[in-house]
Amino acid sequence: MYHTLGADNETFDAWTVVRRSDFVAQISLLRRDYDIVSLDEATAHVRDAAPPGRPKAVITFDDGHTGLHRYLFPMLEELQLPVTIYVATGHIASGRPYWFDRVMNALQVSRPAKLHLADHGLPGFTIEAGSGEERWQALRGLLEALKRLEPGRREAAADAVVAQLASCRRTDFEPLEPLTKEQLLALAQSRWVTLGAHTDCHSLLDQIPPDVAQASMERSAHLLREWTGRAVHHFAYPNGNHNRELMARAQAAGFATALTTEKGLWRRTDSQFAVARIPVGRYDDLTRFKFNLLAGQWRH
Repeated sequence: MYHTLGADNETFDAWTVVRRSDFVAQISLLRRDYDIVSLDEATAHVRDAAPPGRPKAVITFDDGHTGLHRYLFPMLEELQLPVTIYVATGHIASGRPYWFDRVMNALQVSRPAKLHLADHGLPGFTIEAGSGEERWQALRGLLEALKRLEPGRREAAADAVVAQLASCRRTDFEPLEPLTKEQLLALAQSRWVTLGAHTDCHSLLDQIPPDVAQASMERSAHLLREWTGRAVHHFAYPNGNHNRELMARAQAAGFATALTTEKGLWRRTDSQFAVARIPVGRYDDLTRFKFNLLAGQWRH
């Protein structure tokens, strides 16, 4: 499970942005032991209990960022690489990044800064300058605190973070931004791309009423069909948040599968509406990438 790709020479402290060359190396390594197939092929393989053969892998991307058009799209044909892109339609329709991306862009600072978020029910945070995995781990505390807020308060708190860090935000990086409709259409026209729904709101679905969650699932699929003319059979839960009610809602919405962020391999005994994945991020070198593949096999 990926989110987006970025330039090799760019300093951007976000686990979600994988360097292009790292992604290519990971795909090359994966192909030594796995056949990379489309999600439709993998679904049929699991459903029909096909003979084992070589293990299969599916490459997925969540959200729908511009990095997919800039860095992934040009290499799909060359690598003959099937991918599934789960698109959260709300930020594409509005052109406004979701709260997480706005905050991640703001956290790329040129000097240390202090955040004062007491008005939003959060403690203060010190944001250090620099880059690297250690800094990212420190930033996760803020991001997890924001996730625990109810949606309206989270948006306001995210806007406060952006405003307070505006004076020290770096400008030497490509910010996280949503695909345009034109970029999405170009990706959708590739024979290597499967589109999946990722809600319209990109809310944490276990924090909102189930009827609202299902409506957002369905709207995402509807807009993707309207914008691209492509069928949409698959869904991924934002942030992986799901429960039995949401699994039932995904099925009721007409999806064939629903994917989580739970680390593990997809086994035939798993529900089609709680499919595990192996998350991959910016700080995963090839050693850690291989270890995560092995660790996924040990999931019970």
